[in-house]
Amino acid sequence: MIKRLGIFALMLAAQDVFARGTPVLEEVIITAQKREESLQDVPISLVAISAQAMQDANIDDMADIANFTPNLSVFSHPPLTSLRIRGLGSPFDKGFEQSAGLFLDGVYLGRLAFLDAAFLDVASVEVLRGPQGTLFGKNTISGAISIRSVQPSQEPELLAEGVTGDEDLAKYTLTGNVPLSDTVALRASALVNKRDGTVYNTTLDRDEGGVDSRVGRVQLRWDIADWLDVTVAAADTNQEFRLGSFQVRTTTDDQFALMQFYDPQVEKDTSNNQSAQDYPAMTYQNGNKFDVRFNASLWGHEFSWINALSSITEESLTDLDFSPIPLLFFLNGEDYEQLSSELRIVSPLGMFGGKLDYVAGGYVALSETTIKVIIDAAPTPSTLASGLAVTGGGLGVLDGLLGAATGNEPGERLLIDGYQESVSSAVYAQASWHFNDELSLTGGVRVSTETKEVDQTLQLFTAGTDVDGPVFTQLVTAQEYRLLDKRVDRDVSPKLSLNWLPDDDLTFYLSAAQGFKSGGYSGSAVRAEIAEVEPESSTTYEAGAKTRLFGGAATLNAATFYTEFEDLQLTIFEGNVSRISNAAGAISKGAELDAAFVTPWDVSGNFSMAYLDATFTDYANGPCPAGEDTPCDLTGKPLAFAPLWKATFSMNYFHDLWSAPVNLLFGFDVLYEDDKLLQSDQDPIDVQGEFATLNLRLRLEDDNERWSLQAFVRNATDEFALDGGGDIPTLSGAHFGRAIASRQLDVALRIKF
Repeated sequence: MIKRLGIFALMLAAQDVFARGTPVLEEVIITAQKREESLQDVPISLVAISAQAMQDANIDDMADIANFTPNLSVFSHPPLTSLRIRGLGSPFDKGFEQSAGLFLDGVYLGRLAFLDAAFLDVASVEVLRGPQGTLFGKNTISGAISIRSVQPSQEPELLAEGVTGDEDLAKYTLTGNVPLSDTVALRASALVNKRDGTVYNTTLDRDEGGVDSRVGRVQLRWDIADWLDVTVAAADTNQEFRLGSFQVRTTTDDQFALMQFYDPQVEKDTSNNQSAQDYPAMTYQNGNKFDVRFNASLWGHEFSWINALSSITEESLTDLDFSPIPLLFFLNGEDYEQLSSELRIVSPLGMFGGKLDYVAGGYVALSETTIKVIIDAAPTPSTLASGLAVTGGGLGVLDGLLGAATGNEPGERLLIDGYQESVSSAVYAQASWHFNDELSLTGGVRVSTETKEVDQTLQLFTAGTDVDGPVFTQLVTAQEYRLLDKRVDRDVSPKLSLNWLPDDDLTFYLSAAQGFKSGGYSGSAVRAEIAEVEPESSTTYEAGAKTRLFGGAATLNAATFYTEFEDLQLTIFEGNVSRISNAAGAISKGAELDAAFVTPWDVSGNFSMAYLDATFTDYANGPCPAGEDTPCDLTGKPLAFAPLWKATFSMNYFHDLWSAPVNLLFGFDVLYEDDKLLQSDQDPIDVQGEFATLNLRLRLEDDNERWSLQAFVRNATDEFALDGGGDIPTLSGAHFGRAIASRQLDVALRIKF
């Protein structure tokens, strides 16, 4: 009893200290329901990260965002970029859009290639977990990522930043905001980012995993009248990525002997930052985006008309065997263009005596995708034949296959040319009825139609002739085809939420929502009968609570969820080829916790934790580990990239340096992730065990925020872990992997005028 009274007394004393010191967290304003609201009042499980928080934590891209976001997983390695929310994501395929919608300034972007370009002059990033079909719509079955850039204003501003660091990092950003008149303002940003990779390629004598990007954005805002404004925006991105950071992990003795013939330095140690690929793998991206956004205030309502044209051209050249063997070359190219228009109306809060508010709108989008896939088996036949002859073969169907081949043509070639066209349209509405100041009911629905047409061919060649060879017909089981098809998917996605606000510092909610993602056609299918994939759908039930504590000095938000998935779309590796498949069913259930605090002692911090149990519920025809007879029953088995536990803890100490007009910030992040599968086939080789990394930061800053100098150490303890891996095509039993970046030091100087 005395102990309990003591604890109670300490809590009262702490609350009194917080009350007297009056530290409060800055209110986070979000647009998750298409209107500006406080994060603490919105009945959705989400994480919002401001520009200042991104600067403090040295967050540069979506992969960094994922480190601080429970139940968000990002694999960033163009063209294999993917993201998963609550264990649910999208296949690596040019014919598909992602399952978590990506939005930049309210515009849906159908390709994750826009992710890196979106992180320029960012105002905030919002990660919405669970289906967001009603208000965000297209392909938000697992969640939505909403990125907002800083908008033009009447405040003159010039901001310059230079960052240097390990791997010869040279990153420069310049942003300017210029009021051209009382009603017109221009904002422009430019970024140049170059960094060598952390992996050394012993075969090609070059660094791998590097980036060279140039991104620019210009926005012009015109306040035509007190009730009307228009913003015109244009963005352009050019990026190059070196892809050779995948490393060989396991092989048979014969396979490794052949690898050593071409590069005696080849190793099977993924912790040594050393790869051995004979082809200079690269990804080239060129994208642009043009927006025209109208906003009008009429009769107390907000009207928005958002029109956008976006395009991305991407070409990836990959060493598909991830080794020094001149075995497999892969070209994966795409030209993607999307035109979209959305008209939205947002009512004022509390119409009809404080009872009703609503959001409604319509959306239409047209997209065209041109796909080219080339896979060469033995790009230089004589080179492969010489290695097979010296080492004695041991590669099954490849032994002796190419020894007699001559000329400059590849031993075998698989060529896919595809064209897809999509037309999407939808109408939606969401309304909230407030029974009183404490209790409200929100309901919404989205009715959508998506039509897709495909014209795709696959051709096989041997030594430049139309003869089919055994590598693609036997190992890959490819068949020539021409696919001409059309499909129409229709959906009605409802949502219902009950919200209870007993006081200004407490919010409880219960919600149910359905999500939908249309079917489509794989852009890399090796046979016509496996090209088409059916739609996937989900039903999610969620309960949550959001609280403000100690007079606003702390927040604590928690949510628990249960999601049933039908016909989950995913990539599987089957035999010697990857393909797209529908798993019969899956369940994702778990809980999320987010907390933030600030103290009178110049200390602030954040804590987040997630529990995730994501498993297949009915998947009798699943993939198998290499060497086992297919299919394998994966019912009850976990999904890939879905760790059971994930947690982060960040703390900052902020203090003025005596009487000098300079302040000091010191902070750290601890990032923990539980065991996770890297592939769906449950192969124990492709499993990453639990690990934790530590980040450190130190910043000096002018009191008026005119300049700052910050040093940031990522992965300070130099922890080793894999963020991706899988089977090597045609080399049965061989596996590759990619490690997270080793310890890196960055130093950034920011100057603001």
